[in-house]
Amino acid sequence: MDVSFNCPKCGLHISADAEAVGELINCPECDVEFRIPPGRPRQRPVPVDVKKSTGPAGALVSAKGKTGPTGKASTHKPLVVPHHTGPQESLLKKTEPAAKANKGESPKIRVRCIKRSTCVEVGHDRFDEVVTEFLSQVGQDNIIHMSPIAYGVVDASGHMLPDYGIMVIYKG
Repeated sequence: MDVSFNCPKCGLHISADAEAVGELINCPECDVEFRIPPGRPRQRPVPVDVKKSTGPAGALVSAKGKTGPTGKASTHKPLVVPHHTGPQESLLKKTEPAAKANKGESPKIRVRCIKRSTCVEVGHDRFDEVVTEFLSQVGQDNIIHMSPIAYGVVDASGHMLPDYGIMVIYKG
């Protein structure tokens, strides 16, 4: 017959074979060492496979194979701990990119170069506004890398004018 009891530190509900009463065990949850109390008898024991693990002092959680007071090997079954079946549900939901949700494929890696000279309108430099707008459309989670670029532009008179821009590598 099994006995049912709670860990004195964390309150975990544990079941053990009645023959294990009085033996020292480590709680599977918080690793505190305590003796198995007489407890209250269980109606229907629920068998659970308990993996052997060591507590802080190196003692096995399972009482299997220990010798009893008579010197003979104890044959009672290990502790029974309630557990969940299947994966635990995540509290945070991640949104999938539209391309992955629609096609079932992973998003492609893309490159976009924004040159300052293409952002000048009637003497007004809109480079910062264009870059900010593009980055907000892509989203911070999808940006892989950003690098400044330097290049030269030949004007109508044939002179080389230095200019700059930004290269963005992103998922999308």
